[in-house]
Amino acid sequence: MSQAQAASILTPAAEARIKRHIALTAEHYGGVPGEMYTATPALAQTLNDKIILDGNWFLQLINVMPVTQMTGEKIILGLSGLVTSRTDTSGSGERSPKNLVALSNQPYTLYKTESDVALKYSTIDSWAKFPDFAARYGMAVSKAIGNDRVRIGWNGTSAASASNISTSPNLEDVNKGWLQLLREYNSGSQVVTATGGSPVQLGGTTFPNLDALVYNAITMLSIEFRDDPDLIVLLGRNVVQYAKGKYYSINGNTPMQKGWMLQEGRIIDTYGGLVAMVPPFFPTNAIMVTCLKNLSIYWQDTSWRRMQQNYPRKDQFEDFNSRNEGYVVEHEGNAALIENITYA
Repeated sequence: MSQAQAASILTPAAEARIKRHIALTAEHYGGVPGEMYTATPALAQTLNDKIILDGNWFLQLINVMPVTQMTGEKIILGLSGLVTSRTDTSGSGERSPKNLVALSNQPYTLYKTESDVALKYSTIDSWAKFPDFAARYGMAVSKAIGNDRVRIGWNGTSAASASNISTSPNLEDVNKGWLQLLREYNSGSQVVTATGGSPVQLGGTTFPNLDALVYNAITMLSIEFRDDPDLIVLLGRNVVQYAKGKYYSINGNTPMQKGWMLQEGRIIDTYGGLVAMVPPFFPTNAIMVTCLKNLSIYWQDTSWRRMQQNYPRKDQFEDFNSRNEGYVVEHEGNAALIENITYA
């Protein structure tokens, strides 16, 4: 048997492992092996929690929430304005409750999202010797889905009927992410961009340093959010590299006043009085000021579907996963984006 022929045939141990995995997964879902099955809302929540835990650390900092409808009103309660006042009720005056959720908020929309993966027989043969094959495989799938969720959140600009990885390498056409939702909100009032105007230049006269740029972003927020203790600034890697390089060139021989801390893949510092972070897959030449809990991913709790099959014609095991999913900025006035930044 040639090496190519051997690679296209599962070893007996690997074949037994994958058959058992398909059977146990179907049993877990209450379905039939080789057929499409739908997870119950409780099981879907477990699968979603697994992706948050094993997928990407940024998902643990935001809201990833189940919803019932494909479209609807946002579900996260939070301040949409000021709620404290005093009313003189001795005459005709009446107390007027304030809405916690802004009535002008855009509704959410979910789109079918497919996360289909395959394992070549050669990979299965390598993994089959591990008794925790299912756990290893499950963690790999969770990580892939989790990374894609975050990538779409920062880079998604549309929800095409058929996505194209060749023309949209950052999954730009899978869903509208948080930044795109801000661009479309209120004629772009929460976004400063070089498109159609003068570029934002870091290190120039208007913004001599990153602190000044962050402060400008804070002033773009609705006034009730500007002193929110949970505000944070999210930085693109080119932005933070430029700021660090400028600081080191000026203060390289003097005691450090700023310090950068690397924790679980996150670069953390302070700029403009805010804690700063470099999220994975964030645009390299942009900054965003918001609260992390102002960013959400909604998924429909009855939409999680899955099918696994052995597919010898491609020498691989296939795992089809889908769910209805969408991105939400809970309060647009509590977010400001400055993008397409240039450098002096």
